[in-house]
Amino acid sequence: MRSSGRGAWRVFLVGLALASSVPAQPQVPAATGLAKISAESLREKVSFLASDEMEGRATPSPGLDKAAEYLAEQFRKAGLEPIGPGGSFFQEARFGQITPTMDKLAARLVAGEKQIQLETEITSVRALSAVDVEDSPVISLPEKGELPYLGGRIVAGPATVFGTEAGLKRLQAGHPRLILLVSRRKGRTAPSYLEDLDSGLAPVVRVGNEEILEVIATGQALRLAIHVEAPGIEVVKLRNVGGVLRGADPDLREQFVMLTAHYDHVGTRGTGDDHIFNGANDNASGTASVVEIAHALAALPERPKRSVLFLALFGEEKGLLGAYYYTRHPLFPLSRTVAEVNLEQMGRTDDKEGPRIREISFTGPSYSDLPDTMTEAAKGQHVAVFRKDNADAFFARSDNYAFALAGVVAHTLVVAYEYPEYHAPGDEWQKLDYENMAVADRAVAAGILKLASDVKPPRWSDIAATETYRLASPK
Repeated sequence: MRSSGRGAWRVFLVGLALASSVPAQPQVPAATGLAKISAESLREKVSFLASDEMEGRATPSPGLDKAAEYLAEQFRKAGLEPIGPGGSFFQEARFGQITPTMDKLAARLVAGEKQIQLETEITSVRALSAVDVEDSPVISLPEKGELPYLGGRIVAGPATVFGTEAGLKRLQAGHPRLILLVSRRKGRTAPSYLEDLDSGLAPVVRVGNEEILEVIATGQALRLAIHVEAPGIEVVKLRNVGGVLRGADPDLREQFVMLTAHYDHVGTRGTGDDHIFNGANDNASGTASVVEIAHALAALPERPKRSVLFLALFGEEKGLLGAYYYTRHPLFPLSRTVAEVNLEQMGRTDDKEGPRIREISFTGPSYSDLPDTMTEAAKGQHVAVFRKDNADAFFARSDNYAFALAGVVAHTLVVAYEYPEYHAPGDEWQKLDYENMAVADRAVAAGILKLASDVKPPRWSDIAATETYRLASPK
C-alpha cells in the first residue's frame, strides 16, 4: 500500500427446497475446494516473494522480474488461461525512466499588459518529448462545473483542484495540448520518474506563483510561451502478470471479476546489514493470496458464472503504475468488468488499533454495495468484516483507485491497515500469521465466487463521494 472462516461454503439445496416456496436465488458453486487454501502453502509463497533474493522487488529491478516469472509459473500450474500472446501470462508494458532537462528552460505567461517570467517559477515538467509553445492562448479552467472543450488546447487551473490523480485524469481524458497547474508552492523539483511511453498523455507543467492563481480566478485572457528540452529516457520493460478462470455461464462468461494485488515493493536502502525492504505483508501477502485463491477456485468442480481475472500488478509503490497501465490498455473491456477486488496487507494481524483475528476490512466501505456482498460470503467462512472509522481515507492509496477512476466498482481489502514495520526493513515473512491469512483468504475466495455468480453486478452508491467514479463508468 502506498504511504500517506475455516469452514467450507456449504450449499444444502435439498433442505432449502423443502423449507419454502420462495423463488430460487442465483446459486454459488459449492466451495468445498476452498479448504485447499492452506497456511503452509501461503507461507511457502510469501517466503519466496519476500526473500532477500528478491531485493525488495523495486520497480524496475531484477528482483521484480524474478517475482514475475515465479507468479507466471504459479498461474500456469493453477491451469489458468494466459492473458498474453503465445501462451504468455504477461501483459508487457513499455515504460521510460524519465530524467527531466530543466537547465535551459524558458517560459513566459502574458495576462493583458502584464508579463510573468516563469523560468524560476516552474517546479516540475512531465513530458516525453521537448515542449515548444510560441505565444499561444491559454484556457482558464473553472474550479466547479462543466469543463470547456479541451482538445488540442493549452489549459491552466489550480493544482489544488486539478493536480490530484482524479483531476489530472479528468483533464487528460479531454486530450489537451498542455496542462498548466498552478499552486503557491515554490521550489524546483526535477526527480527521475517512470512513465508509460504509450500513454499519449499531454505534458504537465507545474508552476508555483500566487499571482497567476489570481489571474486564472478572474478569467483573464492568457498567452503562454514555453520551451523545455527533451528529457533523458531509458526504456524499461515492466509486466503485469495474470491468468483467467473462464466462467461457466454462456450469457455471463464474457463479464469479468478481477482479483488483484501489487507484487512490487520499495527495494533497498543503503548498504547496512538490514538494507533490504522485503515487503512481506506489503504486499507479498496480497500477491500470494491472489495466487492461492486462483489455485483453489480453478480446482472447484463447478466454475462460477462469470470469468475471473487474477492479476498481479507492478509499480503500485511508484504511483499505481501497473493499475493505471491496465486501465489504459485493458486486456478485457472495462465495460464488461463488473468488479475489482484488490488485496493488501493480508498477513499481519497486529493492527495498531488492536488485533485483527478472523476479520477483514474494505477501503471506501460506503462507496458501493460490493462490501455488503462479500460480507455475506465471509460470514459463511466465520470471518467478520470490520468497518474502520477512516476507511474512506485509504481508498486512494492502492490499486483499486486506478480502476475506480476508470469507473469499475473497485475496493481494496485488508486485514491490518497500519502495523509495526510498515515500509521498514522489518516487514519480513516470519512475522505473518499464516493460519489467519488462510482463513481470511477463504473468505475472500467465497466473496469472489459470489460476485462472479450473482446475476446482479455490484453498483456504486449514489453519494457525493462516488460521483467521479459513477461518471467514469464505461458504457
